Formats: sequence, structure tokens, C-alpha cells
Amino acid sequence: MVQTKQLAAGALDEGLNLSAVEQQTEASHKDGPIWEAVRKADQAALERLLDADHNSIYARGPVGDCPIHMLFLYGTEAHLNTARYLITRFPETVIQIYNQSEYYGEIALHIAIVNRNASIVEWLLSDEHIQPYRELQLTATANGHFFQFGRPCYYGETPLAFACCTNQWNIAEILLKYGASMDMVDSNENTILHLLVIHNLPQIYIKFKEHWLEVQATAISKSSNVDNDKVASTKKKEIPLWKRLNKDGFTPFTLAAKLGLTDMFSFLLDERKIVQWRYGPVWCVLYPLDELELGFQQEGRDTPPGALELIVQNAQAELIMHPRIIDLVDRKWECFARRLFFRRFLVTLIYLFIFIITTILSQTRIETTKGKGKKMVVISVQHPDGIHQIVCIIGRLIVLAGAILKGKSEIREMTNVGIRKYFQATGAAFLENCLSCSFCCGIIIVNILHLLDIQAQTIVLALVSIIGWGYMLFFVMAFQLTGPFVFMIYEMLFHDVLRFCIIYMVFLAGFSQAFFVLFNNNGFGGFLVSIKQCFFGMLGDFDLDHYTGTSFQYISVSLLVIYVVVVSILLLVNIVDHQHLSNIYSYLTSVHLSTFHFQLQIQYVPVLNAYLKE
Repeated sequence: MVQTKQLAAGALDEGLNLSAVEQQTEASHKDGPIWEAVRKADQAALERLLDADHNSIYARGPVGDCPIHMLFLYGTEAHLNTARYLITRFPETVIQIYNQSEYYGEIALHIAIVNRNASIVEWLLSDEHIQPYRELQLTATANGHFFQFGRPCYYGETPLAFACCTNQWNIAEILLKYGASMDMVDSNENTILHLLVIHNLPQIYIKFKEHWLEVQATAISKSSNVDNDKVASTKKKEIPLWKRLNKDGFTPFTLAAKLGLTDMFSFLLDERKIVQWRYGPVWCVLYPLDELELGFQQEGRDTPPGALELIVQNAQAELIMHPRIIDLVDRKWECFARRLFFRRFLVTLIYLFIFIITTILSQTRIETTKGKGKKMVVISVQHPDGIHQIVCIIGRLIVLAGAILKGKSEIREMTNVGIRKYFQATGAAFLENCLSCSFCCGIIIVNILHLLDIQAQTIVLALVSIIGWGYMLFFVMAFQLTGPFVFMIYEMLFHDVLRFCIIYMVFLAGFSQAFFVLFNNNGFGGFLVSIKQCFFGMLGDFDLDHYTGTSFQYISVSLLVIYVVVVSILLLVNIVDHQHLSNIYSYLTSVHLSTFHFQLQIQYVPVLNAYLKE
């Protein structure tokens, strides 16, 4: 009895591990005569079963499927003929949905569309027996897990969206003929144009957009007998389909930028162009900046993100190098960013010089010494006063005021774009944001500790000094001579150096413990000494006599040699891979200037807004 229960439990676990497709297939072989008749397309057997029990038609499989769904899934001529019989006899079956989460909402029409059966789609919408269910078929939404965004069958839920996303304009025309709405959206508020961008279908995009425009023109012409003011008001309120936003605030064009769809982005960018005139091979073309360029922030309103901002945020290198994007960024650099950049560069440089001079003056003192050489000792210290102290105080105030103003600017930017978005920036923007916040906080902390006369201010000031001058890397990126090297250092720090440190820590811990045991060091202090010796050994600064002065000198020296060879040579050669550095440098040289200018223009949007409001 126990063994039987165990086998049953094992079979149950096996069933639970099956996918939805496997469960559906297994059930068609095991779950009763109705499913066997469906699988074999045995119309006579199906008729007998339905005569005996009409409710058999409402039977449900393990994933919420009905017999009508399985007939359409099998899709042979015999199965479809049986499905026609079933629908003719029981018209309500045409709108039966999957009622389980995986395929929830799917009806027979969805399956017929995906299986590319235009004739059965036409029949489902035209047959007189099921005409009362036509609208329900056209508006049915398949929104189960199988059809969610990110899954292979994300087709937009409605039958018309299914037809368009599977590149079947002939079926889309059938659906439109019978009244399918072109304005419907899915649960993500994506229009069909959004979906066509996701599936990279430019030809269907053109046809769908043209048909939508024809429908709008027809609607306007039909209502020409209405009051002209009402017609104009209706036309004004109608937002073009290609400018409608989804739940995340993206139009089809900005969605292509967000997802990094190079072909679709290029197509949509060219589709937007307006030809002014042409003279042989010479064309004058205008490209609208709406959706492409960042909108200027208006108080109290959320501005939808522009394509440029999205490309930078998601590091879409191929889109950055699009000729039109490069042209736009170069124009912005010449007209706005260059002047602002160099003005900010000079202000920052002067500020840092004041900072370093203030630091030097604050540590300037008159020392009275006694003795010479190693015997020299300081017997008295006197700090200068008068003009020296006044200059030092003024310098401190300037440094503190600069940090407060910069911090206020960064807080305003965080408020406008959001903290998460602020720190999700990439490249130059990320470097500028992190260094700015760190420096401003550090300067404020230093001044607080100075007022409280806490010695920890020295440590914080030392770190802030590095961060402050590190901020200059943001400006150095703009130059062709130095920009690639800054990017190369950035790439190495976050990839090669991090990888090296992880591997090195493993070797350091192992060899430190080995030498700690061999030298018979005392406690945690002795272990830290062992770590220090191993670290300096990696740099080649080790005392061989120290390793030979133990009871196990041969073992100690052998381990030292192994450590030096493995760590100091192999790992360092691995990190300083000349070929790898060459590849990084070549890549960054080709793209860094456009990338930097592009990231730079995002940093200056708040500045440009303020400039235009003045």
C-alpha cells in the first residue's frame, strides 16, 4: 500500500513538472472519449457523445482548453471540418476562452490567425450562424502568461494585433473588413504600431498607418455635414496613432530607441523626414525633432523621454553612430554645449585651484627645529596669522559655497529625473553624477568635522581631494587626445581590475594562511602581518632571509617562489593583456567622441531650460 502511494505521488510530481504544452498533449490521449474523438477528428463519434451529453462540449483540459481549441490546434482539414460542425451546432463555442493563467483569453480565432489559415478566419467572421458573436471575437484578448511581453508569442492580445504581429496583412484586411478597431491597445497600452516596432515589421507598419489615415479621412469627410467647429474640435483631439504613448510613456519611435532596434529606428527616422526640394542627387530634407530630442522640462508636467535620452541611457552604440544622430549631436555641441562646457570647465578648474591653495594654506606653519639629519626634531610650531588666515577663511568659504551650490543643482536634477534614473546613467553622465555627489557631501562633512575639531576631518579631506581632481576626468573626456584613455581606464576598473582582485584575493588568503602557519605567527595581528608580507611580495619587495629563518625553510622558499610566479606574473600578465587593451582603445577611439557629446547634451538639458527661461 505504501509503495502504491509512493508511485502515485511520483506520478503526480512528474505531472506537475510538465509544461503547459506537454500537459495539453498528454490530456488529449488520456482524459476521456471526447478528447479521443477530437484528437482523431472522428466527427461521428463526436456527434454520438454530444447527443448523449451536450455538456461535453464544455469539458476543460489541464490548461483550460476546450474541445474547440484542440480542433483548431491540430489544424488538419479533417479537424477543421469537425470544428465547423461543432461551431454550427453550438455557436457559443466560437468565443470559448482558455480559462487557465497560461493561455487565458485565447479563442479559436486567435489560433486560426497564428496558424495562418485565412479561409477559416473569413468563415469565423462571415458565417451566419455565428454572426452575433462577431464583435466578441474581434475584441477577445489573449493575455495569459504565454502572451506577455518578453515571451515569444507577445502578439498584443487582440486578433488584429495577432495578424499584424505575425506579418499577415491579408488576414488583417479580413479583420478590418468586419469591423476590427485599429485603436485598441493591450494591457501594456501598446498600440499595434508599438507591437510592429517590437516585432521589427516595417512593411506592415506602413500599411497599417496608411489604412488608419484612410479611415480617419473617411470619417472626417462623412461628418462634413456636421457643424464645422465640432469637426475641427474632434480632429484636434484625435492624437495620431504613431504619437500615442504606452504605459511606460514611449511612442513607437521612442520604443525603438529604448529597445535598440537599429533597423526599425532607422526606418522610422527616415519615414518622418520631409523633403523640401531636390536637384538631381542633391536633396534638402528636414527631420522633425519631436520625439527625437529631449523636451524642455516644464514645471508640474512630466515630459516623455526623447529618443536621444533613451539611446544614451541604454548604451545603444549602433544607434548613437547613426548619421542623423551624429549630425544632431554635433549641431547641439556647436550651438550650445561647447560654450557651456568650456565655461563650466574653467569655473571648475579655478574652483579646484582655490581648493588646493586653501588646503596648502591651512597646513602651512612655521616650525622651529633642533638638530640635523635623522636627529632633527621639531621643538615648536607657529601658525601664521593676519592676511594668511583671512585668505584661508575666504578660501574655505568659497569651497563650501561651491559645494553647496553644486549639491543643490544635483538635488534639483535628482528631483526632476528621479533618483533611480539619475544613478542609472552611463559613461560620462554616471561618472559626473557619482563624483559630484561624493565631492559635495565630502566637503560639507569636512567643514562640520572642522567646526567640531574632530581629527577625522584629515582623512575625509584626503579622500575628497582625490575625488575633486578626479572630477576633471569628466572634462578630459571631451578631447580626442585624452578621451579614449579615460574610457579605457573606466572599462578596466569595472572589468579587468575587478576580475583580477577577485582571483588575487583567493591566492592572497591561501598563501597568507600558509605563511602564518609556517612562521608560527601570533593571533590575528600575526595573520595581518602575513597578509602584508604577501602583498609586498607581489610587488617584489620581500626579504628572502625572513623566509629562510624558519624551521621549514625549504617549504617556505618553495611556496614563496610559487606565489611570485603564479600571482605576480601570471595574474598581472592576464590583466595587462596588450591585445585586449588595443581592442578597447580602437573601439573607444571610433565611438567615444560622439558618445560623449551625446551624453553631454543630456547633462545640459536643465542648464538649457534655465537659459531659455531667463
